[in-house]
Amino acid sequence: MERVVVEMPINNGFSMTCPSATPRKRQVRFSARHDIILLREVIAQNPFGSKEPGRIWARVGEIITAALQTENFEVDARRCRERTMLLLDYYKKQDFPSLRRFGSERLYAQKEDLLHEVLELEAERGLLASAEGAKYQDEERQTRTVDELNLPEQDKPNITQMLSAEAEEEHEQMSELSAAPTAKRPCQCCCQTYSEILSFLEKRSEAEQRLREEELALR
Repeated sequence: MERVVVEMPINNGFSMTCPSATPRKRQVRFSARHDIILLREVIAQNPFGSKEPGRIWARVGEIITAALQTENFEVDARRCRERTMLLLDYYKKQDFPSLRRFGSERLYAQKEDLLHEVLELEAERGLLASAEGAKYQDEERQTRTVDELNLPEQDKPNITQMLSAEAEEEHEQMSELSAAPTAKRPCQCCCQTYSEILSFLEKRSEAEQRLREEELALR
């Protein structure tokens, strides 16, 4: 970690120096090898499957910092999470040139395999969230049902009265329809199909033809 030195004015001059109260953290640059180390640790710790992902990301940062201490490579939870999500974004968008940057084909192949595993962990988190949401809805419905069953008798809905009211309303509608003028009633012929109408006309025509033939025979 770098120490930032600032000058303190004394007697209208600058003759004293002291370290800054907030030292600036050195920004590290990830190489292909660092990406592989990061992704392996993300798979091992799996912050996606934890209810406290922030704590798991912090652990990932601590492990990587300790492993690369000789390189003065220091990362925290935020840096590890941002780098992982950036690599996942490249992988989802199939931005292979960005994934191949600063590394050989062998390292790129390892990185791609690891990203596939990390993507599966992220997908499992989405499935778990959906399952928990469905479980919560089921529990809410069960709670409402139990609450209704525990209501006092006078507060419970009377199913018999509700059904009787619906039946009475339907009977009134049928009575109004029966009492309506003939011209306003629905035509029963409209309910017949086209083939039934043709069959009726053919039978009537045949009956009329037979009647005419019988009349001619009597003459």
